[in-house]
Amino acid sequence: MNRALIYKELRQHGVSLALLAALSCFVFLVIVFATGADGSSGSVFFGIRQGLSYFLTLPIFILCHLLVAMEFRRRSRLFLEGLPLPRWRMIAIKTCLALLLTTIMAGGAVFAGVVVSGGAEAISPKFLGILLSCAIGWAWFLTGLFFLISFLGRYKVVILLALVFGLSWIAYATSLPLRDFPPFALLARFGFERDLWPIAALQGTALITTGLFAAAFILGLAKEGSVSAILGETMSYREKMLLGAAVAIVFTTVMIWFTPQAEPFALPGAVEEENDGVLVHLSPEDTTRPIDDDVALAAYMARRLAEKRDWLGIPEEEFPPVYVVERKGLVNEEIDWEEVEGDRVVLMYAGYRDPGFTRDTLVAFSMSVALSVHSNRRVDKEHRWWIVCGIEGLIEMEHADETTRLAREKSAYDTVKEHGFTVEKLLGRDLYAEEAGWREADAVVWMAFRYLSESVGEEKVQALVRKTVTRRVTRQDSRPVWAEMFQPVPRVFESTTGLSLEAFVEGARKYILSHPGAEAPESTDTAPAPEEEKP
Repeated sequence: MNRALIYKELRQHGVSLALLAALSCFVFLVIVFATGADGSSGSVFFGIRQGLSYFLTLPIFILCHLLVAMEFRRRSRLFLEGLPLPRWRMIAIKTCLALLLTTIMAGGAVFAGVVVSGGAEAISPKFLGILLSCAIGWAWFLTGLFFLISFLGRYKVVILLALVFGLSWIAYATSLPLRDFPPFALLARFGFERDLWPIAALQGTALITTGLFAAAFILGLAKEGSVSAILGETMSYREKMLLGAAVAIVFTTVMIWFTPQAEPFALPGAVEEENDGVLVHLSPEDTTRPIDDDVALAAYMARRLAEKRDWLGIPEEEFPPVYVVERKGLVNEEIDWEEVEGDRVVLMYAGYRDPGFTRDTLVAFSMSVALSVHSNRRVDKEHRWWIVCGIEGLIEMEHADETTRLAREKSAYDTVKEHGFTVEKLLGRDLYAEEAGWREADAVVWMAFRYLSESVGEEKVQALVRKTVTRRVTRQDSRPVWAEMFQPVPRVFESTTGLSLEAFVEGARKYILSHPGAEAPESTDTAPAPEEEKP
């Protein structure tokens, strides 16, 4: 009899289920190849993780809909219930078939990653086992969830909306780390954890999945004429509208009125200076030394940042506070920075007492990070980062001496001569920096902006940056994203400066090659360079 039930399912849904499984495996193969071709992630399994997180929900939802919901819609459930068979056996056959197909989908995704990454990553049996257990455990959880939802019939859409809104609100408005809890913990380090089995996450996911299937069996075994019949009725349009509106109102109210405020960020013991609304906090590595130099540096930074903030047209109340933690020995004047979750602050680490490090370098980096924070990282993307780097270069070199300027010109000259300079290299500045070096790429963009300022005037440069990188963006406001789609950088650049991007790049290339610069003399002085002025 079990064979007859399996034959019935395959005859009724066999073609659809085969196409669904094949299409899912194909999509995962495309995801793997796309991830490998992009080269921006640490592993091809990063793409697999994204596919498991977002794409896999769709085929599993369709699968459960075919196996469960279609039985109610086509009234074939009534025929099955008339057979001399226990109802639990019919549900168990559907459950086993769903689990088998989702195992094929999740396992196919992992093996696609293994095949594509062959030769690039060491795939040990233990690593493969961790990948398969996490992927299949996640797939089975989704199967249990959608299997249960499919039995809810008329309330299915409402439950799905509640789940989506609820999880989105938890991730956005609370400090609860969803990724640390099962089943989400299965994908938190998917593709990167090679040695430790996620025992706790697998156990928690198995428990949740079992509970979901148990609830589905309870609904499926409900007697005819009660729960099962009520859920099997089609929801009217009026009920759909009322329930949808109720869910939307409830979650909109929660998002607006019950969003917790982030704790104010602070660096205990830091030196604080303020100028025209710009706050700068400096935290020295050695707290026992006199703070006179730190006070002078913080005051200088606050004054310079306030000047540049006004030039960029950023309102005083929108400019984020700047926090600098001293960290000695960073290579090549490198400045590290990190994002402060839930707060709009600039947090950087810099060896601002190291030899060769200047105050203007710190000011320039602070402004570039401030623009990134101010725009909610929008300027880091969409061909806008080169504009931020140009502003950074203008600030850093504004008070530089002739020797420093000539050395930077030579760096730009050598870079363009060796690596060229095109529109693609300008807009794809990160790739250009990987090819030539980030300081060298910065030198090229600084020279390009200097050429632009000399060609069209500072007012047009100011108008360009105000229209492209100074717009404030928040997570609640999507208007800047839509605006950027219809106002891409090349179009804004041409309408603001009167030059096409191609003409600008060609002119900048010739300008850079006409300024060969000169080598900076080697200095044997190990002490920091004297400051050119005191605030």
